[in-house]
Amino acid sequence: MVQISKNRFPEVTFYQKDILNDSLITADYYICSGAMNILTKKDFYHFIERCFESSAKGFIFNFLKNKSFNKIKIEEVLSYCSSLTPKIKTKNNYLENDFTIFMIK
Repeated sequence: MVQISKNRFPEVTFYQKDILNDSLITADYYICSGAMNILTKKDFYHFIERCFESSAKGFIFNFLKNKSFNKIKIEEVLSYCSSLTPKIKTKNNYLENDFTIFMIK
């Protein structure tokens, strides 16, 4: 995926990082779609914190409302995100089992 993106957009710099362990650059936004559903609860929250801290404008992510591997409840995620920023928007009406959170700085 990274190589395809580099070929398609040669003027853009792409990075492949382990969000939980690697140092992250500051970017306007970090976006994650579907990759957090297999993380443990501890890593799930650590992932959110690292992406939000490394963003200049915000972090946007989605996760499964039901039948996820980590069984984290929406209320728990919203509570955690609210502890990092009061500026949160959600979207819950585009796919049956998806829930998106926009954390804004």
